Amino acid sequence: MMQLFAEPAIHSWIDLETLLRDYELGLVVVAGGDDTTGSRSVQWVHSTDLTDPTPFLTPRTVLLTTGAQFKGTLGIRAAEAYVSRLVAAGTTALGVGVGIRWDRIPPTLVEACEHLGLPLIRVPYDTPFIAITRAAARLIDAAVHAQNLDRLSQGHGRGKGARTSSIARSESALATATLRLLMAGRRDLADEVAGPLFPRLPRGQVSVVALPGVQPGLDLSELGDGTAAGVVDGRLLIVCEPSQIPSVKRLARGVPGGLSERGSLDDLLELVAQADRALEHAIAQDRSAEPSGRATHTAPGTSQGRPTAGPAAGTLASAAASSSASTPTSTANRIVEYRPAMHAGLLQLIGESQDARRRASGFLSPVRSHDRKHGDEIERSLEAWLRHNGQLSPAAGELAIHRHTLRARIRTAASLLQRDIDSPDTRSELWTALRIAANAPGAQRP
Repeated sequence: MMQLFAEPAIHSWIDLETLLRDYELGLVVVAGGDDTTGSRSVQWVHSTDLTDPTPFLTPRTVLLTTGAQFKGTLGIRAAEAYVSRLVAAGTTALGVGVGIRWDRIPPTLVEACEHLGLPLIRVPYDTPFIAITRAAARLIDAAVHAQNLDRLSQGHGRGKGARTSSIARSESALATATLRLLMAGRRDLADEVAGPLFPRLPRGQVSVVALPGVQPGLDLSELGDGTAAGVVDGRLLIVCEPSQIPSVKRLARGVPGGLSERGSLDDLLELVAQADRALEHAIAQDRSAEPSGRATHTAPGTSQGRPTAGPAAGTLASAAASSSASTPTSTANRIVEYRPAMHAGLLQLIGESQDARRRASGFLSPVRSHDRKHGDEIERSLEAWLRHNGQLSPAAGELAIHRHTLRARIRTAASLLQRDIDSPDTRSELWTALRIAANAPGAQRP
């Protein structure tokens, strides 16, 4: 009698953290978040301004709204009733676009989401809802594609060793653990864990190569002695001796990456930071060269996956190559080498990025919308206040207003931005946004 076995389920969703990490969207959780927020499942993104959209929602949906369905001031009872319905429907998160119906998210809605545990996401004015929907669809498709590759590798191994893929995943996990031990300065323990399973770990002078996300097409088993590789915090890191750098570049051909300076293993964390900085420049150059974007090299939605190493590597590499055979892919070397100048003139470097200018404009949009609507000067007052290191008297003197008036404007800005204006992080981000916006092409001084 023939036995029938069900195919493993393909999970057509991503974690909320994966969507939030798409920094071009500028999404920020402002309420209702906890340690489990990032692991919430997202199966779709839907936008509607219905008072009760739940009959048309499926679980694991991120709901987007402008708030146009609420007439007048949103009371706490209406806010809690609305959020309660979404929670009961299994909604993953609520995203509210600012600058259309509301300049800032109503405190009652913030309180309701915080009380009922529904993540509340602030959507900048410059981020269209359709862009979020498309990003989610792209990330979900990438996640499904990665799962299909896993299934393909497992099917290839049936009859010849059904555990091939499982062994490869175990080897990849050990490789990442070994790399983490090196980064923690536990070289003796790293050698013990690596044992006879991996090539000799790097010694003496080393460099670090950082590549974006997981790269299913890279066969890391080709790396020889003097290397260590693993996926750490969503990017692929390769630590190698100088003699192995050409091999790593050949292996990563066609993929944007960052290469650090040479240094000792004692300086490994600093070298990783350098490689990350160079990787940022490589990705920025890649996006500038291809405005339409390309998702194939970053493998979105698979940042929690595993590097392709061990026995299954060849199968995964072949599958990745065949799946993208119809798409032209550059084979040029796109590894950017770290330069100390990347740390100099940071505001100028950031301001050259179109994405940074867009994010700055979105960050300031509630303040600018308020100024236009009410003929106020919140943005100008913020700039003067920050330029005087948060001191009211000299800033008020420059603006020729009373310091109590300036204090009221700063409070209004904090309310509009929904940020803690006394936080150093908020002040730094605000000053950066103001400088980028002021230096943007065609910008006018407030």
